[in-house]
Formats: sequence, structure tokens, C-alpha cells
Amino acid sequence: MATAALDVAALFVAFSVAYELRLLDPKRLVAYVSFPAYAGYLAVATPAWVLTFAACGLYATRQSYGRVSEVGRVLVAVGLGVMALIVLDFFSFELPLFPGRAVPAYAFVLGVSLVLAGRQVLRWVLRALHRRERALHNIVVVGTGPLAERVAGSLVGSGRGQSVVAAVSPTDAGGVFLGDRPVYATIEQALASHRVRIDEIVQTDTTLSREESTRLMALANDLGMGYRFVPDLYGVFAASATMAAVDGVPLMEVRLTSLDGWATVGKRIVDVAGSLVGLFLLAPLFLTVALLVKVTDPAGPVLYRQQRLGRGGRAIGVFKFRSMLWEYSTGPDRPYKTAEEAFVAMGRQDLIEEFALTQKVAEDPRVSRLGSFLRRTSLDELPQLLNSLLGHLSLVGPRPITPMELERYGEHRKSFLALKPGITGLWQVSGRSDVGYDQRVKLDVFYAENWSTLLDVTILARTFTTVAARRGAY
Repeated sequence: MATAALDVAALFVAFSVAYELRLLDPKRLVAYVSFPAYAGYLAVATPAWVLTFAACGLYATRQSYGRVSEVGRVLVAVGLGVMALIVLDFFSFELPLFPGRAVPAYAFVLGVSLVLAGRQVLRWVLRALHRRERALHNIVVVGTGPLAERVAGSLVGSGRGQSVVAAVSPTDAGGVFLGDRPVYATIEQALASHRVRIDEIVQTDTTLSREESTRLMALANDLGMGYRFVPDLYGVFAASATMAAVDGVPLMEVRLTSLDGWATVGKRIVDVAGSLVGLFLLAPLFLTVALLVKVTDPAGPVLYRQQRLGRGGRAIGVFKFRSMLWEYSTGPDRPYKTAEEAFVAMGRQDLIEEFALTQKVAEDPRVSRLGSFLRRTSLDELPQLLNSLLGHLSLVGPRPITPMELERYGEHRKSFLALKPGITGLWQVSGRSDVGYDQRVKLDVFYAENWSTLLDVTILARTFTTVAARRGAY
């Protein structure tokens, strides 16, 4: 956040100075733009510029590039923003953005210089804080052998504010590591015993089983921490991985998903904006559907809240327009707790096997005539925009599932739970209910491990055609 704030300040100052420099130039101005109006344009454009910086990788949670690469990235990011403003100014004849054509050129040179200078000053400040043992990046090391001491010593002595606060080893629990760091039997004990925020887990014990290594990686992901490990015979088993040497020892940083850092912020901004626009534009349709549901089956509520798993396995309630007859709806407070009980009561035991395979039934007798129409047109899922606005769902993501379904994801369950479920996703645009369950799992895991902004845009675009064609909707 400090880097982003400095970048915004640097760009604002650069454009302000560029404005004043052009006014000092004796050449005739192209147009008169008062500074308050000019500053208003900057107030809107400059914070939005942060997204361009994020797209260029300048806000990566762990910097993996050198100074030369940073200069190149800043040149590109500032240049893209300046060009966007030039294009916008070209089409804004009645309300010009710049008083002269030289302003963008001045701003580009000043912007690059001030952004790089601000980042260097921030590095100096952080180094000063690190020397005073403040603003440290706190690490728990898994392992206590010679390799662990070698890696931990290099991290502490790197000058980047990395601090090893504890180690984990069942055999050496109760002892000390790297001089005076306590050793705990489990990672949970290590995390619970420190008041300071733990930022990262570094696994140096190569004898851990793959299951335990995967558990550590999943735990770090759930708690928002980084995770690095010394690779062994298992190699790389996460979708997003980068490697760097620490004192000659290869150390792999892995994440369960490529959605990380500022990309998460950008995705949340899109979710909120998209949800608000959707709720506003579709408000008349919401009211119409709600009235129809209530009129056709007045006994039950308009909205139905399904219990599903959210990010990290947390329970969430997903809203839908009720499509089932209230008499046969299921839930903890209903006569029928499960779909199987309802089928037995209706004398349709033949549907139990079909439901067990796909969690859906093509011709479900519990669904009302209106509900069938809502499902075929996907109108029953419109209230999920509320879930997206509240942060329970994302516009695009894996399919919301029940706790019982999680077992079918096997060893991939942690990758699946690394992201928020989505209103739409790869499963929805790939055939929906016509896709077998095993294929659904593969699509969800593929999305989690290969997330990108382009993939989200592609899925959103395909969603409209899929809904219009009513493919696999029932």
C-alpha cells in the first residue's frame, strides 16, 4: 500500500509540475484549462493508474525482478497511462485535459523520474526500519538441520528485513534454533505462540511427506501467508511457482493459485462494480420474478438460501430465486432434509441414483413450472449478484459446492478452495449440467491453478451466449 500511495503522489506531482512548466512557456496555449479542473482530472485518473502499475507487475507481493527490470516496467506503466490520457484528450474537444501538447511529454519524464525516486526512498526508509527491527517480514522455518540453519541464516542476513522467529521440528521441540529461536512440535503451535504477524512459512525439511507439504502450503494460503520450500523428489506441485537460490540452495515459492496480491484487489473491484451495475439494471426484472414466485407458490419465500463452501472452506449462503415447490423443498428446517428423502416421499426412488451422480436431475418433479423456466433461463441465479456484492462470491470462479461434494475433489480440494466460488465459471460455459462430474472437477481446478484476467473476461463473454442458448440448464 505504501508503494502504491507513493506512486500516486509521484504521478500527481509530476503532472502538476508539468502544468506549471507549460504555463511558463511563452508559446501560445492550445486551450485554457484551470488548475482546479486539471487537478480534478488527475484525481480521477491517477488512482486508476495504479491498476496499470499492478498489471505491469510493479505491486507483486514478492519482487522477483531487479532494478533494471523495474525501470523498464515503470517506463511502460507510465507511458501507457500518458498515452491513454492523450487519446482521451484528443476526443474531448469541448473539455480539453491539457493546456498544451507539451504537458504529457513533461509529465512522462517527470513521472518516471519521481516514481523511481519515490521507490528508492521507500527502500532506504525500510532498510532503516529493518535495522531497528521494525517492519520485518516474519518467517517460521520448518526444519532444524544444517540445511535449515543455512537457509535461515541467509534469509536473516540478506538485508531485506527478513526475520526468522521460530522453527518447527517434532524431534527438537522445546529446544532453540539459530541461536535463540524457539522450536515447536507443530506449525500450529508456532503460529499460536507469537503475537507478531507471521508472513511466511519456509519448509527446509525435505523428508516431509507430500501430504504434509501440501497441508503446509494450503495452511499458508488460507492464512494469507507466503510459502517456500526446498524442492525434493516431488518437484513442483503447485500451479504458480518461482525459484530463487538462497546461499546456493534452491528455494521454490509456490501458491495454490496465480490470483495473488494486487490482482485480488483488482478482481474485487470488478466484482463490486459489476454487481452494482447488474443490480441497478436488472432491478425491474428482479421485482417481476419475485412477484411471479410469490403468486405461483405463496406458501414459501421468494429467495432460497443454499448452504455452500466459500474460499478456504468457510460456509456461505448462496441466494437464488426459489424454483422448487415449497412442499418438497429440502433443508434443516424442512420436512425433508435431503433430496433423497423427498424423492422417496414422492415415490421416485428411480431418481436417487441420477442425483447421486451429478447432484442434479434432468426432470426434477420437485421443481415448479415457473421454477423450470427460471432454471432454463438462469434467472434463478440473479440474486447471486447480492452474494458477489457482499464478498461471498466472485462474478467468475469455481462452482459453489456443498461440503459433501468436496470429497470428490480429492487431492485437488485445496486448490479448489483457494478462490472464491463464482456466479459463472468454466463449468457454466462448458455445458453446465451436460458435463460429467469428474469433468466439472477438472474445470474448477484448472481455473483455480491457471487464473488470469483474460480468462475471466473470456468466461464472462461466453456466459451471455451460453445463457442465451440455454445449454445444459435444468
